[in-house]
Amino acid sequence: MRWREEVDELHQFFEAYFLGTESSIERAEAVFAPEFRFVSVSGIDSDRASTLQMITDGHAHTSNLTITTSDHRLILHTDEVLVATYIEHHQLSEGANHRLSTVVFVPDATAPNGLQWKHVHETWIT
Repeated sequence: MRWREEVDELHQFFEAYFLGTESSIERAEAVFAPEFRFVSVSGIDSDRASTLQMITDGHAHTSNLTITTSDHRLILHTDEVLVATYIEHHQLSEGANHRLSTVVFVPDATAPNGLQWKHVHETWIT
């Protein structure tokens, strides 16, 4: 299971999709578990369908965006679950923002990098 690669690859997809250079959300659909939950920096708790809709609605919404991740830390790894944190960096024409993210992965041999995203919780870093 290549969790760091999965974090980076999914965020590369987000960058391309929001810039409009990628037009399909299949990458996100392939890795979000059926019971996926996303808690945004504003505290909104979304299920898989709502999260995929938010991604779809953001297609090509900007012409200037770079998304990178850093400070990857493994918190827990068992046969059933992997929990990690990382910092997500967004660089836009109007400035940068950063968020600390905690992710819960579950193994899935059919998913890219062998993992599905089960839960993500983000908080602003000021």
